[in-house]
Amino acid sequence: MLATILLSLSLNVPLDQVSMAPPMKPVGESRLKVLWFPIYHARLYSDNGVYDGIEAPLALDLTYLRDIDADDLIDHTRSEWKRLDLYDAKTSEAWLQKLAQLWPDVAPGDRLTLVMQPEQSAFFFNGEPLGSIAEARFGEQFLAIWLHPDSRYPKLRNALIGQSR
Repeated sequence: MLATILLSLSLNVPLDQVSMAPPMKPVGESRLKVLWFPIYHARLYSDNGVYDGIEAPLALDLTYLRDIDADDLIDHTRSEWKRLDLYDAKTSEAWLQKLAQLWPDVAPGDRLTLVMQPEQSAFFFNGEPLGSIAEARFGEQFLAIWLHPDSRYPKLRNALIGQSR
């Protein structure tokens, strides 16, 4: 499945237009703006096109609309985990160190994609594999930044999970 997702991303083809086993279908999408600054366009995919909670398989595809340093992405991830009370110093910092090794700086048009499977989550950058974290809890906690009921951006969350279009 990861090879198929990689192919779809490298060809810049939406995940829903590529044959997969199981097929990933769009759930929802939205654009994040902070004040009047566009940050990224987000798309959420599941195996059936329905959001049934943060359960694998899910894919979150972010197309960035501005330059953001990898360190800022890491810091934001940490702060959101803390805000959502999901931060555990030992485990979270180990994951953040792994992300610091994986993630590049992003520029407008760059795509960062997380594919969450039951036992691991894999990252892709512009269709190229970056690496994975082989812990089921990581994917759940990472996606909680966007999908938790107390997400910082409820309108974005609702659009991603298909509650508003």
